[in-house]
Amino acid sequence: MKTKNAQAYPLVRFVLSAFCLLALLVPLPSYGADTGSVKGKIIDKADGEGVYGASVTVAGTTIGTATDMNGNFTLSGVPAKQQKIAVSIVGYAPASQVVSVGAGQTAIVNLSLGQTTIMASEVVVGAALYKQDRLDVPTTTNVVSKEKIREEPNPSLDKTLETVPGLNINRSSGYSASSVQIRGSNTFQGGGIGTRVAAFYDGIPLSTPETGGIVWTNINMNSADKIEVVKGASTTLYGSGAMGGVVNVAGHLPDKFEVKAGASAGFYDKTPAEDQSAYRDGYTPWLWNTYVGIGNKSGKWNYSLLYSHSEDDGYRENSQTLLNDVKLKARYDIDATQYLQLSASYSETEAGYVSTWPYEITLTPGLTYVPHPERAYDLADSVYADDIVKRRDILAGLTYTNMLSDKLTLEARMYYTYNKYRIDYNPTDQRQVYGFSFFIPYPPPGSLFNVTPYDRDPGEFNENRSSRYGAGLKLDWRLADNHRLLFGVDGNIVDVESTQYMAGLPDAGEFGTVQEKNAAVFVQDEWKITDRLTALLSLRYDWSGIDADEVTFRDYSVTPTINDDGPILTQTIENPSVDAISPRIALNYKAMDDMSFRASWGKSFRAPTLAERFVRDAGIFMGNPNPELDKETMTGWEVGVYKQFGDKLSLDVSAYLNDYENLIESRNLNTGVPPFPIVFEYQNVAKARIWGIETSLNYRPNNHWNFSLGYAYMNAKDKSGDAASLAGNENPDPEWLAYRPEHTGSASVNWKANDDLTLNLTGRYVGKYKAVSSYPNPEGTNYPGDFVVFNLGMKYKLTENISTTLLCRNIGNVQYEEAEWFRAPGRSFVLGVDLTY
Repeated sequence: MKTKNAQAYPLVRFVLSAFCLLALLVPLPSYGADTGSVKGKIIDKADGEGVYGASVTVAGTTIGTATDMNGNFTLSGVPAKQQKIAVSIVGYAPASQVVSVGAGQTAIVNLSLGQTTIMASEVVVGAALYKQDRLDVPTTTNVVSKEKIREEPNPSLDKTLETVPGLNINRSSGYSASSVQIRGSNTFQGGGIGTRVAAFYDGIPLSTPETGGIVWTNINMNSADKIEVVKGASTTLYGSGAMGGVVNVAGHLPDKFEVKAGASAGFYDKTPAEDQSAYRDGYTPWLWNTYVGIGNKSGKWNYSLLYSHSEDDGYRENSQTLLNDVKLKARYDIDATQYLQLSASYSETEAGYVSTWPYEITLTPGLTYVPHPERAYDLADSVYADDIVKRRDILAGLTYTNMLSDKLTLEARMYYTYNKYRIDYNPTDQRQVYGFSFFIPYPPPGSLFNVTPYDRDPGEFNENRSSRYGAGLKLDWRLADNHRLLFGVDGNIVDVESTQYMAGLPDAGEFGTVQEKNAAVFVQDEWKITDRLTALLSLRYDWSGIDADEVTFRDYSVTPTINDDGPILTQTIENPSVDAISPRIALNYKAMDDMSFRASWGKSFRAPTLAERFVRDAGIFMGNPNPELDKETMTGWEVGVYKQFGDKLSLDVSAYLNDYENLIESRNLNTGVPPFPIVFEYQNVAKARIWGIETSLNYRPNNHWNFSLGYAYMNAKDKSGDAASLAGNENPDPEWLAYRPEHTGSASVNWKANDDLTLNLTGRYVGKYKAVSSYPNPEGTNYPGDFVVFNLGMKYKLTENISTTLLCRNIGNVQYEEAEWFRAPGRSFVLGVDLTY
């Protein structure tokens, strides 16, 4: 076993290396430059009142501030020369003014801002890796604002993304498997294994490197200012794992001194009368959370530190959760043109590892799974009731930015992530077995089969520990008025210790090791062909390799039952390293000042994850490693239009087509009798095509009301001639890709009754799935989807510093599933109090 001291060494090495690098990178600040100041007032064009909280910056520098309650601001230490003063705030159109700043003098800037739609005022970073106005973005991008995030007490990343058009979430329960797909990019097979959506926190990857997955339910958003969702082929900027898109989370930094704290508590309402679950019989599960934080902006320093704690009894059996989360973000402005930024996060979670609802196996007719959704809040068997999953996630990244000149900016980043994931199956001193015995007269005649989907020895567990060391360098060069070049290099090394993700044959409770290395270089040119037509040309080269040439494993597919040991095989890994070139061409045509068209074409790739290469144990299923696994690729096309109708209405419409080659999906290997246990293997499915249409409408008739509507249609088909899902031929539509809903929709109404009271109603629709993996049937019985869920929230400002929140999730107590045979939460109520000083 690894000692605690040994576990700490990688983080210590990272911190020491970071400070050594900074000592070399950071130049001495210059104190001799002539400076002046800029002061003024920002007002609302409609009523002449001062605009509070507007961001005022000196373009091309790190000098910035926020307006006070009356709209006033002062910028000090501004270099004496002609400067562009830029002003922005959500809800208003951005504005700027050029002034001459004299040494020791004060320049005056007074600007009036006109209100506009929320979408039009957004500043987007992720689509091109630098700031762009919403009308200039070449690919479809959605933004979740800080205000939207704060609508819910203790927000998690998955809940803040629920209503984004074209995005679908599959969750089992608690902190168990969860998956976010953008435009049908990934399935739910294996939970988060092999996701095609990349997520970042201040530019640092949130995925676990051995699986590529993200535990979306586990990521607390109490300290986030904004979330961007970039859709489509994003490999050219973000590398492997971003085939479907990217989720970028921006951590919080305050504009002034702040102390904040909050607490919320709630409960899950009783289940419908027809529910017969023993777990919810006369029992009310509770949930609560607290947070406390401090931040300040003073002189050259700006920081935010926040601690969150949450506990949940679990709305269904063994779905209880516990979270402790600390987030730190700090920035030091060395001078007006360069700064250092630290982003760090530490979280510990412990939760029940949830199984499906109860079921049984019958032989009439044939071998059939008979589920019991009337007991959806219970586990399949009591042996699962003590299964516990524990996680520890550490993230630390140091970014150095230097605006070398008005036209050239350097950004260097180092980061370290540590992920530990452990499942304790049997903490008792007795063997735990759950299974069935039945007689089958064929073949061979007169066989008694014992099906044991759960057979765990005392103390049995699975555990993964991964350390990732990464670095990157980016140059942003405004070569000319019509060319903006971006150069970058990225690389990381991943060290994994695991009880199953290894090249050798695992022994119970013993760890094996494997290392993965990744490197990339990319270039991008933003070319303004005319005043209205802009092209974004990108090219990236990626290489990924592991330090194993062969894999040894037990072939579970040879025998029909888990009680018989299969043969041990040693096979050569055919693709220990893969590489790819990913190009992208994106066009933005600004037909009018309030209307833009966009079109893009790009190629993406994804290297197989260590989990896909070496998986052997997936709970009640068994896995065979695949030494033939290769990379998958995707070619994507997109067209779209964004139109702003005055200051009140905006519409975004996009259409896309994604062609996948060598798509990596889990396939069922055993098709005999009985087909249990399910033995799967990740394989390169030959071809798949996903196309669809997305619409997003935002309407704000006045300052009190805001309406948002979203709808997405998706057509996801296997084009290989052989169904891609785990047991595809048993599905109502065998060609349909598993876990991709055809129709999804969202709606939101926000009413600001007065300065103190705000009400919010959100709704989400997911159509019935046409294909699943584990328990398919021709009628589509008990398939996920086919639900409409509404949430209602209220915020009331008691005083200048104290506000209350009341939230009712799932108002109608709708009984539905997002994942196969995993009941989602019913109605719940949460009351919260927030204090800010």
